[in-house]
Amino acid sequence: MTAQQSSSSNNTQKQSSSTSTASESNLSPQQLGTLVALYQDPDWFKEYLKDGIMYYGTEDGSGKEIAGYNYVTANGDPTSYIYFKQNGDDVTIKQVIPEGDESVAEASLHTKHITVSRLLSDYYVNQSQKDEVNGYADQLKPESQYQSDMENKN
Repeated sequence: MTAQQSSSSNNTQKQSSSTSTASESNLSPQQLGTLVALYQDPDWFKEYLKDGIMYYGTEDGSGKEIAGYNYVTANGDPTSYIYFKQNGDDVTIKQVIPEGDESVAEASLHTKHITVSRLLSDYYVNQSQKDEVNGYADQLKPESQYQSDMENKN
């Protein structure tokens, strides 16, 4: 695909998504994180969200490969983090995924790409989908709340 074809298809996608209440340019990190988590691992996401232990945040830069990435997490081992970064219509997703008999410690960070317009067309079309996604996004807690949540459980 040439750059010219790419930009004309992006324009088409932008026009079609402008009728929804969220477009690629105005999704909150919580909304985008919800869409990414529903794409990556919906059962895991919904289960931990229901249990009240799903958080979001931004990687501070300690891990160079994921510096500046947003994430959703259930705060378990490294596999419980889904990192994502938006660049226009493109979303880069990174997640530790053990393969074969690898332990979590041996597993590497896998990278994939999806477009925001594809996420929106899969999960954010009709009002009930929008209500569901926005409801999930509203339940995500800031990572800064994790410590106090754990202290309150004990």
